[in-house]
Formats: sequence, structure tokens, C-alpha cells
Amino acid sequence: MRNKYRTLNANEFDSAIADSHTTILDARSAKDFAEEHIRNAINIDVSSPDFIYEANARLHRDNQIAVYCKSGVRSKMAATLLSNQGFDIVYLNGGISEWKKAGKATER
Repeated sequence: MRNKYRTLNANEFDSAIADSHTTILDARSAKDFAEEHIRNAINIDVSSPDFIYEANARLHRDNQIAVYCKSGVRSKMAATLLSNQGFDIVYLNGGISEWKKAGKATER
């Protein structure tokens, strides 16, 4: 089955998250999120057994969801799960590692 989400590089992701109708989702653990994340991101750990439940409760279907993790593995899993739930998803290829390589800011 073909992916139902769009894969973006760091500059494209930066443009996507500038839209007020985009929710930034960090799919890493709470510990990783606390250490560093993209500004205005919310955290829902894709490894949690409650991931889908929490995503359905906290994310708005009328917003685009911009998902990332550290290197792209967990966020790709989150992108697949969320797109299967009907969310409009964009995915940061290479994760926060690529974000930082592109000179983009993070915060604690």
C-alpha cells in the first residue's frame, strides 16, 4: 500500500509548520521531548500502547499534522498509523537530526 502522507525535508517541514492550521507532533518519548524539541510541538509517544487513543483525543482532524522523531523511524510509524486514522500528515525525513543539520532551532 502506498503511503498516505507526504515526506518533507527540513526546509519544507519548516514551511509547513509555519501554517497556523498545522499541529507539530513529536513522536518520541517524554524524556527525549524534554531534552529538546521543535518549538510549539506536542508530544505523543508512538511507542505507547495508548498512542492512537491519545492522538484521536488530542489532535484535530481539520489540522495538518507535522510529525517528527529523532531520525525518522518512529515518526514514519506514527505517520502511517495517523494517516490510517484519516489525519492529514506530513513527515520530517531524517527527524530532528536533519532539522538541526539544516540549522533549524530547537528548544527545551
